[in-house]
Amino acid sequence: MTDLEMPTLMMVSHGNSGKGGDPAGDLARTIAPDWNGPVSFGYMRSTPAVSDQFEMLKASGAADRLIVFPLFFSEGYLVFEELPAKLHQAGLSDTVILPPAINLPGFAEMIAARVHASARKRDWDLSQTSVFLVPHGLKTLTQSLPETARLADRLSRICVGAEICIGNIEGSPSLADWRDIGSHRQVIVVPMLAGGGTHAREDLPELIDAKSGEMIDVLPPIGQWSELPGLVLDEAERHVARFGGMAVPLGPTGQDLWGERVQRSA
Repeated sequence: MTDLEMPTLMMVSHGNSGKGGDPAGDLARTIAPDWNGPVSFGYMRSTPAVSDQFEMLKASGAADRLIVFPLFFSEGYLVFEELPAKLHQAGLSDTVILPPAINLPGFAEMIAARVHASARKRDWDLSQTSVFLVPHGLKTLTQSLPETARLADRLSRICVGAEICIGNIEGSPSLADWRDIGSHRQVIVVPMLAGGGTHAREDLPELIDAKSGEMIDVLPPIGQWSELPGLVLDEAERHVARFGGMAVPLGPTGQDLWGERVQRSA
């Protein structure tokens, strides 16, 4: 990338069940060789906790120039409210926060490439295939989140002919109702999850409940895709400016990120 030492790049995710690996850590370790600067990670709901990681970075001097990537597939409370609040409490309000994964440039195109590859591998015609985006969702949902609906619309224009559907793990529309939601029995399932925890290993198969004769290709959780680190690195690099002999992070802080979300939702 550059001979200048880059700012610290930190991955932040929701957490894991303890049996689903270490999605934020795995992403950090994959990215580290291609980032000429410190790389860290933390979790909002498990360990290492983001607040503890902020303090460690401050103690080592690695928080003076900090970029945070939220490994999230929605624009929810944790990304747009709690994460900025934790940064503020740590005295790191000037930290640059990258868009959550769902809003990364190239995210829809990445999914489209996987969908096309799946269809080619199985010799499926996309016009006879339902593609299900499967976010975590919320128990209180009665309709798809706006950001998921935007992604589905974008994907429908790239994967011409495919039926793009949404089925949440929690809330409505539910993946459990995929037979009623989709028109086809050739189905590609895209888990919008950070890692291979309980949701991926247990909830997805239970909700799909595949029957004989149903043709279903369940892709790996997006957080494990080999293409994702490149999107994160490109976006992080885009938020670094060079001034003299220093690489400085530039871009939206928590307050700016919230403003962008409000503008998109207006």
